[in-house]
Amino acid sequence: MKILIICGSRRKNSLTRKLTDIAFEYARGKYQDVSYVDLEKTNVEPFRGFNEDYNKETKDVIKLMESSDVFIIGSPVYDALLSSGVKNLFEHLNYKALEKSVAGFIIKSTNAGSSQQVRGHLVALVNYFHILSNPRPVFSIDDDFDEKGNLKNESIRERIFKLVDSTVELKR
Repeated sequence: MKILIICGSRRKNSLTRKLTDIAFEYARGKYQDVSYVDLEKTNVEPFRGFNEDYNKETKDVIKLMESSDVFIIGSPVYDALLSSGVKNLFEHLNYKALEKSVAGFIIKSTNAGSSQQVRGHLVALVNYFHILSNPRPVFSIDDDFDEKGNLKNESIRERIFKLVDSTVELKR
């Protein structure tokens, strides 16, 4: 079983990244085949069509996604919408390629109000690909971090661990 953690933020000092880093470190310590795609560090080109020639990094990420069974997708909330980087990743894929995969979500927003809307966007996105979504995402807000960007709400860490494990269990 291949697990892929995705950080959908392109910001250098991303709080979403801190959360997906936690998911990656936990998954890597417990499961065998775990990969990480960080959109700030990965040059995934904008989708221009299926018959276009993309750079090697984009092609490698597409292959990695198409071979993964479990996705943990971290998305920041931007203007009450999911990350355009996450949407762009999925635009590169044939909708049949991910059928029977499972996904869990980590959603970071400034406040709790827009998190549910982005959850709906993510569920709709993965449903299109016939991916089963974990009904218990992890929501995080700015108040969960200190002024230096360190996670201060340790219950978030525990919820991330449970998200990883319960999403893997959905695939078994």
